[in-house]
Amino acid sequence: MKKIPLIMDVDTGTDDAIAIICALMSVDILDIKAFTTVAGNVGVDLTSRNTLNLVRALGFDIPVAVGARKPLKKALHTAISHGSTGLGDVHLPRSENLFYPKDAVDTIYQYASSLNGELELLAVGPLTNVAEAILRHPDLIKLIKRITIMGGTLRGGNMTQTSEFNCYVDPDASKIVFESGIPLVMIGLDVTLKPQLPLFVYEQVKACENKFARIATQIFDFMLRRNEQYGFDPPNLHDAIALASILLPNLITFKNYHIEIETEGTITRGMTVADFNHVLGEEPNVQAAVDIDCDMFWEWLINKFRDADQSSAR
Repeated sequence: MKKIPLIMDVDTGTDDAIAIICALMSVDILDIKAFTTVAGNVGVDLTSRNTLNLVRALGFDIPVAVGARKPLKKALHTAISHGSTGLGDVHLPRSENLFYPKDAVDTIYQYASSLNGELELLAVGPLTNVAEAILRHPDLIKLIKRITIMGGTLRGGNMTQTSEFNCYVDPDASKIVFESGIPLVMIGLDVTLKPQLPLFVYEQVKACENKFARIATQIFDFMLRRNEQYGFDPPNLHDAIALASILLPNLITFKNYHIEIETEGTITRGMTVADFNHVLGEEPNVQAAVDIDCDMFWEWLINKFRDADQSSAR
């Protein structure tokens, strides 16, 4: 089977790290060209360092390119639930490798240009890098096969009553991406809040004896303790679900909507406003996730770590 050429655009906090781990366990299916980093959960220096350390700790030399330090127009708003470094109390060995010499924008363009329209982007942080790539290289619009984002929501938010965190952080970038015409898949809170890490999944991953599971277990430990201690931000694997949606065609149920982004509202900044009743008469621009098979997701996740056990035993 032909591999999917992919760039992952990340703001590496805890759930981003789980998505990266799962992606690196899926290199039989994914041809990961690069990881690009953006400010979001924490500042870009930390998201970049977290990404490089994690990828190298797992034994991969995939390029890590540093991206935007702040949103296009707004001041940067970071999260609080990922700890001061983005990875809670998880400490990875510091890699001595260098970041990729090109920035995130030119890295995306480089690979998109070389792949004849086959490159896919998985963006699980604020969309600043993707929007800047479109602005800097307008022909990129015809060079990207599909963008899958973890972001947005059809109903209800986790940053404001109506807004999801990634779209809230850089609504102006989200607007550019949503209006770009590039095929867009939105894996939003409507599905990512449904599966919360069950203890039986945690225990089965913990029982695996491989480098992927060892790091993932440390991150899960922090996520579970964080929820117990603070009473918020339960262990949802938002970004891993977005990754899984690419690898498991039947995991997610979708509906197509025309969606616009509110960039300024006090309560609605970053709101992904779906035209449910076709008021505008516009064609859909987003394939939006509306439901998920939670059992399928957990089975997939467990099997990823078990398969890694078998591979390491060979």
